[in-house]
Amino acid sequence: MPSQFRITSLALWILLAPLAWGESRTLTIIHTNDLHGHIQQTEEFAGAARIAALVDQARATQPGVLVLDAGDSISGTPVSTLFKGVPIFAILNRVGYNAGALGNHEFDHGFRQIALFRDTAGYPLINANVTTRDGTLLADDTSLVMQVNGIRIAIIGILTDQTPQLITPIGNAGLEFQSPETQLRARVDSLDPFVDLVLVLSHVGHEEEKRLAAAINNIDVIIGGHSHTRVSPAVKINDTYVVQAGFYGSHVGYLELTVDTQQQKLLNFAGQLIAAKDLPPPDPFVAGLVASWEQAVADIVDVEIYRSERDYSREELQPIIEAILASYTGADFGFYNKGGIRDRIRSGLLSIRHLWNLEPFGNSLVTVTALGADIRSLLSMEGEQHWRLSTLNDDQIYTVATNSFVAAQVSKASPELFKIEDSGQLVRDVLVEHISSHGLPVD
Repeated sequence: MPSQFRITSLALWILLAPLAWGESRTLTIIHTNDLHGHIQQTEEFAGAARIAALVDQARATQPGVLVLDAGDSISGTPVSTLFKGVPIFAILNRVGYNAGALGNHEFDHGFRQIALFRDTAGYPLINANVTTRDGTLLADDTSLVMQVNGIRIAIIGILTDQTPQLITPIGNAGLEFQSPETQLRARVDSLDPFVDLVLVLSHVGHEEEKRLAAAINNIDVIIGGHSHTRVSPAVKINDTYVVQAGFYGSHVGYLELTVDTQQQKLLNFAGQLIAAKDLPPPDPFVAGLVASWEQAVADIVDVEIYRSERDYSREELQPIIEAILASYTGADFGFYNKGGIRDRIRSGLLSIRHLWNLEPFGNSLVTVTALGADIRSLLSMEGEQHWRLSTLNDDQIYTVATNSFVAAQVSKASPELFKIEDSGQLVRDVLVEHISSHGLPVD
């Protein structure tokens, strides 16, 4: 953990000592989640510079401001993919974050890359329920205790324990994902008596966050992520407020709290989501940093390859991508997990950048050969009910074109059942080649 965030026993005693001037104090919280590398301003998404402008504006007018992110900062844009997430944390550091949670996509380049994210961020990344098998934390700490405008605040980070099914096994062996509820409950119980406010930075998804709010007492606010849910207004369950701000910076959360530091009690809560279009003009310094990183990838990805006559949703793109991959490999059919399609295609000019945003993970195109009975497990991935399921003969051998992430997941449990061959081609390169030559179906 960087030295500026390490709290000694004496300092902790001073921080947690009762405040002689206990009174009602205000706190503003600005929160984001699931930015997925979208540091550049677009018509739909705020970009880092406009979030920075909101932060600067709040800090110039409010006595206490806390800026928090609930994970999945990386993976979703070319600048994140090419530089393995590092520029994203460098930019967010300049935005002025106080803390961030680890999301499952922070593992996309192997867990050892997280140490570089921590060094680059300059603000603590916290998580209470993921360690190596010998108990070593991957984050800076399980939680953070700080004082803002005289309010003593505990911030605890948690991540979904479904992460092993969501990340590549490459570079992520030897990890332990404990129950978020168990770890959260223990830390709330130990910290709550000594602070005025308990916040949770959660990357477990909105439905699970509501369940945790109902199950665990003494949490004041859960700032959520993972499910990309736009929660407006905030949901109150018992005495806990649950919030989440969509995805990619489409919205930024803005909370205004009043806290009684004598009673150690949240008195008032007001929360809203600010749409990207309603944020202040971009901060020039952060905008310049973003532009310099984006320029580093522009020659590669800002190349127009096609003019689309209409929009294509993620759902519409799934069978199109599957057909392209099957055609390229000569497989019986294709399968592409819906969670691996990260953007839609909009009408108008289509560039290579758009396809990198659609498939930002750098997965390769592979074929999986197995009996129909075993292929069912592949087609049922992530709970999907693929239309091909009803067409399979259990005793027939099929070859399916898919991506390396899907192949790794299905072979991890039973490698002897699947024959996997890597084409050596990246999925996004195959998509670029096909769409450049043949376009998209217009029906």
